[in-house]
Amino acid sequence: MSIETVVEFGNNPQPITIVENSSNNIARVIEIGTGTVDATIVQNGTRNYVDVIQVGGTTNALIGQSGVSNIADITQVGNSTNALLLQVGDMNTGAVSQLGRFNWLAIFQFAR
Repeated sequence: MSIETVVEFGNNPQPITIVENSSNNIARVIEIGTGTVDATIVQNGTRNYVDVIQVGGTTNALIGQSGVSNIADITQVGNSTNALLLQVGDMNTGAVSQLGRFNWLAIFQFAR
């Protein structure tokens, strides 16, 4: 069983894509809006957890996890900000907080 929670608010904040290719994964996204706000989450493996909270004025966020017991936590506020978090292997943890003004971040974690 996988759990997906999506909460969105106003002014066109649609595209959220969550793909979970196995069981026991949790993905939680809260987006608020006014100007772009995306979020794409892909999880392969088991017991992976993603928590994304975005506000608006661009922000994006792409999370990919493959393995067991990976944790991704992203909080973004807006006026650009982006974020890419890729975790491959077991028991990786990635946490990102960005507030605004043209931020960009890429984290790649590979465990054996």
